[in-house]
Amino acid sequence: MKDEIDLQADHEMIQQDHELILTLKKQIEELTNHISVTERDLGDTSEQLAIHEKLSAQHTILSSIFYGVLTLIIMMGVLVVVGWVTKQTTIEREMAFFERIILVFIGIVGGAVSSFFDVRNFTVNKQNGKNNTRDVD
Repeated sequence: MKDEIDLQADHEMIQQDHELILTLKKQIEELTNHISVTERDLGDTSEQLAIHEKLSAQHTILSSIFYGVLTLIIMMGVLVVVGWVTKQTTIEREMAFFERIILVFIGIVGGAVSSFFDVRNFTVNKQNGKNNTRDVD
């Protein structure tokens, strides 16, 4: 009789251990899925942050070059006015110098603007719903 009670108690303990193992396995699977989803979301967020930083830097460079071209044009205008006031006719060399610098800056601005608005460089890569975790049996 005592052996039967011991066997029944052992059987109940084994059943409880089995249920505990199944519960722990289910929790581990849920945590693994949660971690993979969180990592994927963080990867997308960091990629979007990198894109934002790149756009911000390009915007700063574009505005600096634009204001540089604007300043050179104003300096050219001042040079022309000073030449008219002082009746100088030998400022062609200085005007040609400013003209070359402005043309170079305009070329830089054109290239920078075309890359700034090129949307192919700013797409966030998706994994098409696939995650890189393996199935746990």
